[in-house]
Amino acid sequence: MKYYSEADIIHFFNALNKSALNYILLRNIGNELPAELLIGKDIDLLIKKTDEEKFIALLTELSFKQMPHPLQNDVFLYGIDRFEKYLNKVNGIMIDLNFQLCVRSLDQGQWIPLDMIIQESAWNSKIFDTDSYAFPCWTLSVEDEFITLIARSIFDKKDFSASYRARITALLPKVNLEEVENKMSLVFFKYTPYLLDQVKKKEYGTIIKNYLAFTNY
Repeated sequence: MKYYSEADIIHFFNALNKSALNYILLRNIGNELPAELLIGKDIDLLIKKTDEEKFIALLTELSFKQMPHPLQNDVFLYGIDRFEKYLNKVNGIMIDLNFQLCVRSLDQGQWIPLDMIIQESAWNSKIFDTDSYAFPCWTLSVEDEFITLIARSIFDKKDFSASYRARITALLPKVNLEEVENKMSLVFFKYTPYLLDQVKKKEYGTIIKNYLAFTNY
């Protein structure tokens, strides 16, 4: 297996931090960053649409160029801004820019945003993590990461992969369960307590089937 250069990834985040632009690293499943990001995989960042021009300027300065996004022909509903993808012409690192937290709908796979309360919390509760990685970076709060990983597993991936299960299980004892349940109810409604109970019991294999079969809304 071939990985992107650890030094190049650290250099990118150092430049990003130095710029003082608002961003959030959305995921680092399996601690891929900075040393074990497979070539061909990208780095997912959440940014504000109002900062887009400043980000493009920074990315251009760092030798990135925009490339066609593989999901460019997908349907985006309720004012979601389309994802943008940038490729570094020197080292091949790819950045995927997200402007909202969103998931696929379960019917025709359109992209829909998570509730505005969760969108606002992502920015208001973000943390500057100086301990988890070989570089400091802005990340989601443990509660918001926990919720988005579960939502992504159910709606986007339609599967709880081993790496997602491990991360969700690791986050569970760190989250404020009352806060998590309140936010999750904006996504999963009356199924939320059952979902949390299954996560606590590590019953990941039956979550999606039970959620799709749930009718007591």
